[in-house]
Amino acid sequence: MIRRVMFYLNKSKPGVYKTAECCAALCFGYGLQPCFFSEDVGELCARFPHILEGSMVLDAPETGKIDMIFVFGGDGTMLRALDSYVDRDIPMLGVNLGRMGFLLETEPSELDVAIAGIARGEYDVERRMMLHVQGMCGGRRIEAYATNEVSVSRGLSQRMIALDAFAGDKLVDHYIADGLVLASPTGSTAYSLSAGGPIVAPDVQCFVLNPICPHSLQSRPIVLSPDEQVRLRINMKEMREGIQLSVDGQAISGMRNREEICISRSAHDALLVRFGKERNYYSLLKEKLSQWSL
Repeated sequence: MIRRVMFYLNKSKPGVYKTAECCAALCFGYGLQPCFFSEDVGELCARFPHILEGSMVLDAPETGKIDMIFVFGGDGTMLRALDSYVDRDIPMLGVNLGRMGFLLETEPSELDVAIAGIARGEYDVERRMMLHVQGMCGGRRIEAYATNEVSVSRGLSQRMIALDAFAGDKLVDHYIADGLVLASPTGSTAYSLSAGGPIVAPDVQCFVLNPICPHSLQSRPIVLSPDEQVRLRINMKEMREGIQLSVDGQAISGMRNREEICISRSAHDALLVRFGKERNYYSLLKEKLSQWSL
């Protein structure tokens, strides 16, 4: 049973505070308690002084206290929420205030129906495979989760870089390229697709290892088992500055020669709230990808 829902707000989106205020009122009406991040309280109180009456304030969502997270924004907002809090195993409902809304389930105009369904328990939870990355980068240990992909690229350098990719203990290839992308099925329609990789249905469990602008025509995307640990190692004859590790499009750290990262399937899946309407992934794919040409 859902009792408390936490609001994750992309504060740069027009109308996000008004949408949050309307959503909070709907939650109270259906017997759900809204919860807000402490960093958002000042702005919310300035705009809607009554909004915190009966609400809860936390620094971050806590398992056992929060039953669901409402994510207000676009796909990038959902990626940040998942990457930050997937280890809490709390379902997330995406409220689309962006353009694509590939991962998001509902529009602001549909919130009344959505919250009523949640209060009655009339919703499903779709599981999406996540990536877990760890290793040494720039002389320091890093660890992160990724919904879409992990990439190592040449950054601002104008020259290609050299990397070795391993699946378990086996060398997959030595790549000379602008970089490498390791994508999840969800991420197969993101950076990996732009780099010429295949589209993978979200319920197919795999990794897609995809070179970015490789020097050799023999270097092609490869689909790997998610049970393998994939290692990406910088292997340059002459090291240069600027090699960049990114997670879901966000720069994480520079990398030095011989440093490597290990990517494995996360023990935590993304938990996305879905409603009972019929879903055709392929129709959605066609609709969303057609927007890229606009």
